[in-house]
This record gives sequence, C-alpha cells and structure tokens, in this order.
Amino acid sequence: MRFLRYFRRRIIYVIPQFFGVLIIIFMIVRLVPGDPARLMAGSLVSPEGVEIVRERMGLTGPLYLQFWKYLKNVFQGDLGKSWFTGNQVIDDIVAKLPATMELIILALIITIAILVPIALKSISEGNSFIKKLSGKSLFIYGLTAGCFPDFWLGLILILVFFAKLGWIPAPVGQLPIGITCASITGVVLIDSLLTANWLAFIEHLKLLILPVFVLVFVYGSGIMKVTLVTATSVQKSDFIRFAKNCGLPAKKVSSYVKRATYPATVTMTALMLGFLIGGAVLVENVFSWGGIGQYAVRAVTNMDYTAIQGVVLVAALINIIIYILVDIVYFIVDPRIEQLG
Repeated sequence: MRFLRYFRRRIIYVIPQFFGVLIIIFMIVRLVPGDPARLMAGSLVSPEGVEIVRERMGLTGPLYLQFWKYLKNVFQGDLGKSWFTGNQVIDDIVAKLPATMELIILALIITIAILVPIALKSISEGNSFIKKLSGKSLFIYGLTAGCFPDFWLGLILILVFFAKLGWIPAPVGQLPIGITCASITGVVLIDSLLTANWLAFIEHLKLLILPVFVLVFVYGSGIMKVTLVTATSVQKSDFIRFAKNCGLPAKKVSSYVKRATYPATVTMTALMLGFLIGGAVLVENVFSWGGIGQYAVRAVTNMDYTAIQGVVLVAALINIIIYILVDIVYFIVDPRIEQLG
C-alpha cells in the first residue's frame, strides 16, 4: 500500500509535464527560421501554389487552432505524416527506435557493469596494486573523457579501425552491404540470435563495437565520477565509522557503502540516459546507424515539422518513464523513502 500511494503521487506529476512538453515542442519548432511550404513546393512554384501546399501541410490559421488540432491528433495516437518520407511519423519512429535503444541500453549496461564496480573498488579498504591502478586510471579517464566530442572520436575510430587497419566493416549501417536479417523485434542483435543467423550476428557485433565504445567513453565518465565521489563521501560518514568501530566485517561495511551510493548512481544514470539520446543523434550520423537520431537530423534538415515534433515527443516520454522508474528504484534501495510512502 505504501508503494501504491508513493507511485500514485509520482504519476500525478506526469500530466503537467506531458502538457508542458507538447506546448514547448509545438512552439519551438515553429520558431525555426525558414518556410517548410516553400521547401516542399520548390523554388519554381508560384506564391499561390506555395499557399496551397501550406494549407495541405496544416500551417494555415491561428497558432492556437493549429495546436488544438495537434493536441487532438496526439491523444488519438496520430503524430502526423512526415513531409519528407511520406510515412506516418509513428511508423517511422517504431521502425527506427529499436536501433537507437540498442546502442543506448548496451552503453548503459557496459557502464554499470564495468565502470561502476571499478569506481567502488578504487575506494575499497586496503592498499592493493589493483586499487592504486584503478584509482589513477579513473582520475586520468575522468579528465580526458569530457575533452573528446563524440562525433570527432567516432570519426577518428573509423579512420583507425576501418580505413587504416581494416578490422571492422564499412560503417554503412547496422549490417554490411549484402547481409540481411529477418526483423522480429527490430534489434538486429536479438533478431539474429532468434533466427540463428550467426553471420549477421557476428557482423552486426563488429559494427556495434565502435559506436557503443564512443557512447560509453564519452558519457559513462559522468556516472563513474558521481559513483566515485559519493562512495568516497559515504565512506567518511559517521555511520560507516561507527560500523567499523563496532567491529563489523569489511564485507558488511562495504555493502553499506554500496547501498548508500546507489541512489546517486541511479540518478546520474537516469540523467545520462537523456544525454545518450542526444549523443546518439551525432553518433548515429557518423556511423550511418539508421536509428531515430539519424531520422531526427534529416527531419531538421528538411524542416519536417511533424517528424521533429514526433521525435522530440517520444524522447521526452522516454525520459518521463525513466524518471518514474528511478523513483521506483529509490523506493526499493532507500529505506527513508519507503517510510515516506
């Protein structure tokens, strides 16, 4: 019952957040310089023809009427029709979103499975060689990771590992030219396993290495730093000193430190997810990944209002869902919040 009350209070905040996102998306897109109707009609069409195109695109009439129509369509599950691809925006997003989520989820899994344990190990008791090495390595990594733009690092890696060494296939998408895989979930890594297409699995894995490495290297440092700083602060806290003075085993004390560190790590992971969605836009274009990030860039280039609105709305909804999940995780790992429930 505590959990249900806590969850209900959090869900209430979603409603104003959602309406705020809709208003901001609608207004900001229309502040972008340029005339999409002229772009779609072409430079040789007369002003009368451009007005006809503008009316077909739904860009005529007062803004509040345009917004009301947009609002009704959104609540009916209609994000509009892309002016550039000619498809329903929701269909384009459903087709391309799995490729982007594959990159983001793999990057988060690797960060949590490798960087977070290394950060916790570096502040553990003792004076081992591994502790010293991990501490120095994390310090150097934390200083350098933020200095590399993700797109620049991706281009350098392509130059080295494809152009010079030839260790990976050409970065032309999720699979090399000539290799196909039946689509079941939209995630090639999973689909190739489900269909036992081992050639597609191996080749896709090769193409995954560099974009995932770029995302982990550039954006994983934030999660690692927060974990390291929080764990160091917790280790110096009064309740940890009290636990040590009581003679509790080092393993038990370490579990206290980890549990007290988890809320900060979870928060930073959720924040980093938003950065990863934004970072995937440039990384996908560098590696021609064909996900929602590349779709968004093409929509901006072609002033495709409906596609831009759809992508931003989906990204905002993903972030809202993630923050709700973070609140649930908080309820589980932090007993103080559980008491408030």
